Amino acid sequence: MRSTRDFLTGIITGVVIGILTAPRSGKETRDKLTEEANKRTGDLKDQWEKGVSQVKEGLDQAKSQVSQYTDKAKEQYNQYKGQAEATFDKNKEEAKETYNNKVDELADDAKAGVDNAQSSVKA
Repeated sequence: MRSTRDFLTGIITGVVIGILTAPRSGKETRDKLTEEANKRTGDLKDQWEKGVSQVKEGLDQAKSQVSQYTDKAKEQYNQYKGQAEATFDKNKEEAKETYNNKVDELADDAKAGVDNAQSSVKA
């Protein structure tokens, strides 16, 4: 940024010195200075507008990419969330079934123990 400013300052200084040392009348020199200043101002405005336009394009492009990445991340999140929920539900059902089987097994063992005790008492 500084080198561009220094470069432009050098060009402007060179143009002004060239105009001031040229063999012209005061009015012609002032008119020429005004003309050159207007021309350079116009050039700078054009460069500024091009720069602003490039920055806007870059910003729009960055926004678009961020939006794409965000959408992709949301899609992957929802996919993994669905898989995790399905796995959780499956594991939950398996754990519930295992628990119920153990309870039934213990109940059967307890009933057999009670039946053995009753038969021992009767004998």
